[in-house]
Amino acid sequence: MEPVGLGFAAASMAELCLRIGKDLYERCQSYLRAEHELREATLCIQGHWIKIEHQISALHRVWESLGDDLQIHQTLVLQVLQGKLQNALNKVDSLVPNEQREKSRSDRIVAKMGDTKRLKYAAYAKSSLEGIIADLEKWQRTFDPSWFLLARIAVPVIDQQLAEENPSETGVVSSVVQLRRAHHITRDDTVVSSSIFLPANYEIKDRELIALSTASTGSNSGRGLVIDYIPAREQVDIDLTTKDVRNLARVLSNVDPELFGLLPCQGAVKCRDPSTQKITGFEIIFSIPQNIRPKSLRSLLSTSPTSYSLNERVKLAVTLARSTVFLHSSCIVHKNISPENIIILQQPTDTLGKMSLVGFERFRLAEARTYMAGDNAWEKNLYRHPKRQGLHPEEEYTMQHDIYSVGVCLLEIGLWTSFVCYSEDPKSITPSPELPIQQHIGARDQQRAAASIKDILGRQALTRLPAVMGQIYSDVVVSCLTCLDKNNRRFGDEREFEDDDGILVGVRYIEKILFELEKIVV
Repeated sequence: MEPVGLGFAAASMAELCLRIGKDLYERCQSYLRAEHELREATLCIQGHWIKIEHQISALHRVWESLGDDLQIHQTLVLQVLQGKLQNALNKVDSLVPNEQREKSRSDRIVAKMGDTKRLKYAAYAKSSLEGIIADLEKWQRTFDPSWFLLARIAVPVIDQQLAEENPSETGVVSSVVQLRRAHHITRDDTVVSSSIFLPANYEIKDRELIALSTASTGSNSGRGLVIDYIPAREQVDIDLTTKDVRNLARVLSNVDPELFGLLPCQGAVKCRDPSTQKITGFEIIFSIPQNIRPKSLRSLLSTSPTSYSLNERVKLAVTLARSTVFLHSSCIVHKNISPENIIILQQPTDTLGKMSLVGFERFRLAEARTYMAGDNAWEKNLYRHPKRQGLHPEEEYTMQHDIYSVGVCLLEIGLWTSFVCYSEDPKSITPSPELPIQQHIGARDQQRAAASIKDILGRQALTRLPAVMGQIYSDVVVSCLTCLDKNNRRFGDEREFEDDDGILVGVRYIEKILFELEKIVV
């Protein structure tokens, strides 16, 4: 579709969604005085629509500033919304016939029914309204990742348009506005803002390492904390590292933990050598609910039986995909995604719990230089693309390399097994008996060995996953593991990922990975 035609079609689609949504909102008004359960469901539908309406209105205003690929993507997403809204409107209309709707409010209609008939009607109506709520929630989860891509587009007119929000709308778009401000600060050092670094006397009590994780826990003033350490590297100028850590902390201070599987950052602490006062590293401080003891995904994979439901494992996989979407849409490359860096927060009533991605030890900003340094630790190389393994990786790190790491983690989550086995001796780390890679560890030709391990992971996804997680999940894992393969038809030509803002990487990832995971119905 030509850009002009695309813009017109998208504008029409946005206006159509707004019109149908307003009709749905008005229909729901007639149920506000009906049975208590119907009233609650109706208010929930109206609440979802208010948020969606403000987001679509904002998207409509900045439409001309979006690139063609993002416009096409958003048009497809709006088409899905239009179908769901029309279906919701039809459901609501079916609850009250036209002739009755025009003459009387629904509460009067219900009041005229006998007790038995009224109970049956209420149960049917409640089920219909809950179906609408589920549809709107599912669409919202689909839309939100691409909505946050707006934070990344370096076009001033978007700031101007979003600044014109009405006071009642600011809560809905505030996350994108705050992220854009954080990115604006990272691009322009002349912007003055309050420091994200915490004072040198910031006290952390009750420090304790999280088992089989790179992070630790602690507390400050009764607040639970997770501490993530980032060492200062000799080959990197400390001023540049300080700036990168500052920008990382600013972005992470604007996360929605419920939506993207990342903990809200409270700030960063500069760690210094007591004798020289030289900066030796940084601690990123995240807040967590008090009295929760986080566990690493590695620990759960190693010790917990396969008792977690398919639904819980799919939810965990979706959250990991979402956290990666958020980081990439915020110009952050993680570079270290593995079960050691995925922590699980379990409430007393949780079976599995909620995940959060930590372990930013090797992160970099998308526009920053990547240092061609690595190591020979097989348990770390397992989560790295073959061309990013060893002491001297062949390729510069890109966002697609994070996607590969996600694929390995999704494979372990699906099979619910740890590919890395730890013993009481910290130096004794062996591959899982279920992963036949022992002969490739320490092989003379490491490049060939890395490619062989990648093939073994791919075969595991093709042969073992479908029976336990379904074909869609299996296809997603294969897509991740082959995202950099030249013959990968799912992602297309690698050159299609190249653009100034990195938006295309985010769009392709959402379309090919997150959208597919969201399709899984358990």
